[in-house]
Amino acid sequence: MAKSNAYLISILIIISSLSSPSQGLTIAGYTINQVIIDDVVYCRFNGTPNPVSNATVYLTCGGSTTRLVEVLTDTYGAFRIVLNVLQTVLLSSSTCGLGVNVPEGYCALVAPENVLYAPLMLLNIVRNGTITTAYYTANLIFG
Repeated sequence: MAKSNAYLISILIIISSLSSPSQGLTIAGYTINQVIIDDVVYCRFNGTPNPVSNATVYLTCGGSTTRLVEVLTDTYGAFRIVLNVLQTVLLSSSTCGLGVNVPEGYCALVAPENVLYAPLMLLNIVRNGTITTAYYTANLIFG
């Protein structure tokens, strides 16, 4: 009896190793290998949208305060986030968004601790050989 149980367990292990694992993020039938989030952070001050330089932009998901990735905006307020494979699997545009720590004096809008938040929006899906990339934005114009 013990021998037959060992064989059964061995067969189950082999069968489970042959099945393909979950591929993670799938959009419109495409399995996404890479996610890129490109955007520019603007704040209105005196009615004019101005780029926000040196602002910390971070990605959070599921209402968590854990930052999956964090970058700084350049002098033009632009930033790019490229997610690794694990981060791509964790991404869900319905539960993920970008937080921005805006330096004081950039926005007429007063937010708690100068943190602003925006949901992600899918822009495009691009296939390049074996890599399928989903491009997102968040329309980060505040104030």
